[in-house]
Amino acid sequence: MRTKRNINGLITGLLLLTPVFVNAQFSEAREFEKRFKIQAGTRIEITNKYGYVELNTWNKDSVYIKVEIKVEEKKLDKLEKTLDGIDFDFTNSPHYLIARTLVGETRNQLENELIKFKESLLQTTGNVTIDYKVWLPDNHELRVENKFGDILMGDYSGITDISLSNGKLRAKTFKNKLNLNLNFADATLGNVANGRIYCNYSDIYIKESGQLRFDSKSSTIEILQTNRLDADSRRDKFRVRLIDQIEVDGNFSSFRLGSLTETAKLRTSYGDVEMENVDPKFENIYIEARSTNLNLYFDTESKFNFEITESKTGLDLGREVKILDTVELDPKEKKNRHKCSFGEKPSGVDKLIINSVAGEINVLSY
Repeated sequence: MRTKRNINGLITGLLLLTPVFVNAQFSEAREFEKRFKIQAGTRIEITNKYGYVELNTWNKDSVYIKVEIKVEEKKLDKLEKTLDGIDFDFTNSPHYLIARTLVGETRNQLENELIKFKESLLQTTGNVTIDYKVWLPDNHELRVENKFGDILMGDYSGITDISLSNGKLRAKTFKNKLNLNLNFADATLGNVANGRIYCNYSDIYIKESGQLRFDSKSSTIEILQTNRLDADSRRDKFRVRLIDQIEVDGNFSSFRLGSLTETAKLRTSYGDVEMENVDPKFENIYIEARSTNLNLYFDTESKFNFEITESKTGLDLGREVKILDTVELDPKEKKNRHKCSFGEKPSGVDKLIINSVAGEINVLSY
């Protein structure tokens, strides 16, 4: 079933229908609700703009949506025109339930281009607020998109896809796969079992996670604990308190790891890498670096062999390090290979391998 409603045509559930003139402003507030019966495999999609989306879960095979609209304008005719430009599209079938906010469908092309230009400058009109409050089962596939507004939710068990621009995301636990797309956004998440995150110019805080995959640019990411992190990063700042495994490609990015327990594979250019506490039982670390400062701190009780191949790179090795052999590979490029051990020379393969051009390498103890 598909329904399309303009808010001027809503009767049931509308409140505050009379325009109010306050401080040289005309304003009007309205609200309505919709209820949908859904089946076990129904995918739920919600698309909104200029307001928040609040998601609440319940143990029912139905979805309840409450929409609140508020519009303010300096002129009555502008108020009526803005109201005419707000519409809603609801589609319900056995396979999917879609709720969409439609804004500006009646505008001409020039008006729409002007609005898009203002939005690109982060200058919204500020006179339209459209808020969604939704109650839904927590085990359905869910897709939520919101622009210029926040998304608020608790625990969710279904596969989730969230797209957010110019707003905040507050969520507790994603027990299933999460696909997250952030632009100029701020996200605070509790627990993410398996997340794929695309972010641009955003701030992200994650308390705990299983696996995370980032494709990020000009963002700040803080993670308290994760089993595994993969990232393709440009101009980011990563701060991870506790991590088992990490594999990243970074350009102009910094990576600060509190405790690393197992493996690391990093390829970085023009950035910084700091590992504050590498577990004595770590498995292996491989780093390719160009114009990057590397600061690696190991337990004084650690024992492992390692190799550094460097060119035009500053080198600072702690008192626990012994240089076993140095080979000059290219005098013109000042390229050398150093075979080293940390602690008493153990048997076995090299557990730390670094290839570096320019920058600094510091292998120290904590």
